[in-house]
Amino acid sequence: MSQGVIARRYAKALINLAEKGNDLENTGEHLSKMAEVYTDSAELREVLSDTKISTELKQNVLKAILGKINAPALVDTFCRYLLAKRRIILLPSIESAFNLLLQEKLGRIEARVTVAHELPKATVDKLEQSISKYSGKEVAISITIDPAIIGGIVTRIGSVVIDGSIHTQLNQLRQTIIRG
Repeated sequence: MSQGVIARRYAKALINLAEKGNDLENTGEHLSKMAEVYTDSAELREVLSDTKISTELKQNVLKAILGKINAPALVDTFCRYLLAKRRIILLPSIESAFNLLLQEKLGRIEARVTVAHELPKATVDKLEQSISKYSGKEVAISITIDPAIIGGIVTRIGSVVIDGSIHTQLNQLRQTIIRG
């Protein structure tokens, strides 16, 4: 079984527990903090995955970190469970899957927009409204500036890509000319 599938199963289990406890967003926020700490610290990853280090020491290290981020009981228990099952290495993947499920449950989506230059606030607001109307969900837009697209806009909503860039249009035109 692939790690992605395993991570999604853990994420589903955690989201179900968080939903029962009516603590979805708080759980997601603290899980993200813990995943960020885990990802950012090579030493922490090494300590928590090293089989030569005692489980008790690993638990104490994890407890200290969870205490510093003020993790709620559910996140604390979940991270300790992952450590006990030697699945702590999946924490970043679980966090990513959890956030996708959370956004889905809350009726939100993330749209990644790539443009050639910075957009005015009014244009971003119109774009957000258009994507929200298209998807029927609340939208959070993240904008990336990439001069290589020349102009236009490339929008990614989940696995759907809407490419209206000048770069792509020029490539299509070139292919049409080559084919004759």
